[in-house]
Amino acid sequence: MNGQMYQIACIVAAARKALKTDQAILYHPDQYINKICFQILPSEKGEVIELSVSDWFENLKEKGLKDLKLFCPISVNDRGILGFSNTTQSSILCFYKDGKASYFLPNWESASAGKGWDVTYTEYEWERSSQEIPHYENNIEEFKDILTCIEDLAIKIECENFAKVFHSARNLLLDLDAAKVLEEPQIPPQHLSIFRAASAADVFGAMGSWNDEPGWLAQDKGLGQQYDEFSNQLLRNIRLAILYAINEW
Repeated sequence: MNGQMYQIACIVAAARKALKTDQAILYHPDQYINKICFQILPSEKGEVIELSVSDWFENLKEKGLKDLKLFCPISVNDRGILGFSNTTQSSILCFYKDGKASYFLPNWESASAGKGWDVTYTEYEWERSSQEIPHYENNIEEFKDILTCIEDLAIKIECENFAKVFHSARNLLLDLDAAKVLEEPQIPPQHLSIFRAASAADVFGAMGSWNDEPGWLAQDKGLGQQYDEFSNQLLRNIRLAILYAINEW
């Protein structure tokens, strides 16, 4: 999974757990993060920049935070850009007790001297047409089906390594493999299985990814249309699975 998507999912999960349990937020940035900060909308205190996830969360609680949600689009115009920074189009949606809402957009920049990444989350007002908080359905059955289909396609175009990736992701979805990667989101076990599967199945990137050689191999075998259809369905189901796993508990 794209590291930027992974981070924002973990932050939202940690914040939602802290909000539900009325406890301090527990979040530790990965080693490749040099600095993380949050630019808060101006208030009576003026412009505020919080330099940690903990301070950011406490600031939102003081403003009457009621709920948070992860948001990301379930389709993109060009899957080939997903290996680059600032392409996930993900955001943190914040809902307050007074009915107001806002969202935070992340921006990743390479730190000086190659020391990882500097990440800035900037808050924007959200003028909503409805006061309803978005909810997401469990897509586990559709996700299982597309993983089976795209595994079969990978075998047909002789991409055995990708076939193994899709097979492993399906096993994770079925909770047959409990492989842990990185610092996982703080979500219930049944949701964690879905998130693990989405993370494992996310093979979209640049060179060496599912966007690279497999596309040409599929074209050579007359399976180009199937490759595009299955790839779009896979991305859609990965994103839906992430939204459900992080938001609906």
